[in-house]
Amino acid sequence: MDGALGGRRAADAILVAGLCAHAAFLSVSIAGMQIALGVAGLGLLLHLVAGARPVRTPLDWPLLALALVAIGSDLLSRYGAPSLEAATLWRAAAGFWIVYQGLALAPSPGRRALVLLGCAAAGLCLASLVGLAQYRLGFDPLHLLHLRAEARAVPAPGVPGRYAALGFFVSRLTFANGAAVLSALLAGVLAGGAIPGKWRWAALGALALALAAILATFDRAAWLGLFAAAAVVAAFAGAGSRRVRLAIAAGLAAILLLGALHPGLRQRFRSGFDVEGNLDRVFLWSRALEIIADHPLHGIGFANYRRVCGTYYDRVDPSFAMRTWAHNTELSLLAETGPLGLCALALVAWAAARGLIGKLRAGGGQDDPEAVSARALALGGLAAGAAIAVIGQVHDVLYDTKVMYPVWFALALGLAGGRAAWQKPLRRESS
Repeated sequence: MDGALGGRRAADAILVAGLCAHAAFLSVSIAGMQIALGVAGLGLLLHLVAGARPVRTPLDWPLLALALVAIGSDLLSRYGAPSLEAATLWRAAAGFWIVYQGLALAPSPGRRALVLLGCAAAGLCLASLVGLAQYRLGFDPLHLLHLRAEARAVPAPGVPGRYAALGFFVSRLTFANGAAVLSALLAGVLAGGAIPGKWRWAALGALALALAAILATFDRAAWLGLFAAAAVVAAFAGAGSRRVRLAIAAGLAAILLLGALHPGLRQRFRSGFDVEGNLDRVFLWSRALEIIADHPLHGIGFANYRRVCGTYYDRVDPSFAMRTWAHNTELSLLAETGPLGLCALALVAWAAARGLIGKLRAGGGQDDPEAVSARALALGGLAAGAAIAVIGQVHDVLYDTKVMYPVWFALALGLAGGRAAWQKPLRRESS
């Protein structure tokens, strides 16, 4: 009996350590977040060996359908399958399942979810401070630590002598999009009133730092995604603390004012609505529609876009250099997997939204900490989902695992943290 109890405690220690490290690395390192997730997976496996049973998640079948369609499209593709690494880019969804199960095993899922959110906020804070320093100095922290052979710096669009914030990544878009997802999650949980008073100001400070760093990335899609997240928070945050909502609103207003007063940021935002200045995206979307028209049933195969698009680009403009995906998640997926893949992605989005809204509407009073955390975490997950949905209209976020790990993390916290009564666990622990 004592041995079994000790084994479960050891398994939980490994699981929690892995989950906390995974959360902290979400804004810092793709290797770190994956290794930490593997540690958490080991802890979860030890729990299963000790007699625990997994619980159902709202995304089990939709995610399985998406993976199967992706695999099937590669098997049926006349272009063959891409490398194993590319063909399994959907693997980041494992992060959702491991985090969700790790929360379900906790005596107080809401409390554990808030601990993980704190770890994610700490990592986001660190990356944001680095990004803000990069705006003026253009340094590469990984190069300085001898972890990258060549220094990476990206000139800020339209601001001579300044650099875009990259954080610890090589792409300003990757840093901005992942940070926007985590910022939306943090803002939703803050507005929901689940963060205790002594930690509230620290969380607000982390959010302000992150918003400033996202501005310094010059990523217009991330800015629009945050607008969508703010709209969701404003619409659903009725049960949260009024003072916290006012503080978030004041912070957003200050960031917007800063952006409006900065000539480079102001011009960058206006350029997002300039058709002439965005003809490259029109070109990309037009070529994607041609690929879709030529492969209407099962597409060209998941992650095959870069192998195939050159033929279509060369017919129109052989000098066009941006040969990745279509810069629209839905178009890229439709081109690669056909209508079934797009339907599977829509099913994932529908199941997530349904589950999150269901938790927002669940019962429980303000004197029940688990009920409060359940609603607040669901609000954060819904805000993060809105942000990534908007960002995905101009970026291929599904194929960027550095961005998708934060997305699955946010959805796991929103759907599992503070499990409400309508969720029926299938777990059974040995006595």
